[in-house]
Amino acid sequence: MQTANIMLALGGDLGQTVPKFGVTPAEVAVLREIHGNAAVFDIYPLDEDVERTSREERSRLLEIYGKPPGSREASAVEVLFPGAAARVYESFDELEIDDSFYKATGRAKPKRVKVEEAEDDDEDDDDEKPKSKPKPKAKKPVKSLFK
Repeated sequence: MQTANIMLALGGDLGQTVPKFGVTPAEVAVLREIHGNAAVFDIYPLDEDVERTSREERSRLLEIYGKPPGSREASAVEVLFPGAAARVYESFDELEIDDSFYKATGRAKPKRVKVEEAEDDDEDDDDEKPKSKPKPKAKKPVKSLFK
């Protein structure tokens, strides 16, 4: 079963965000059920997998997120995974979560644009428009010392 580190917005409130480590896909499904679909974000899948059966994972989730004593409502675990032998999600692909909820692992960089001198196609209109100075060529970017 895959694991990941995530950020969780408690009750869907981004002002109250906590990190959770070593979370399984089934636990992400339960947290989304409890706190809202957008509450789990910055999902960063880990290379470490956990050896656990569906029954063991469901029992673990019931222990953590089960219904409070005296409550008559079904817990999020029972709603998502009904029955004692229910199969739980084992990989993050099974959750079909949009890619925007996963942690970004890189930054976008601007493309280098080569500035060329503007060519004057209208030779007859020289009297109407003043000629502009050609644009200076772009300087090479300074290499960062902090990589």
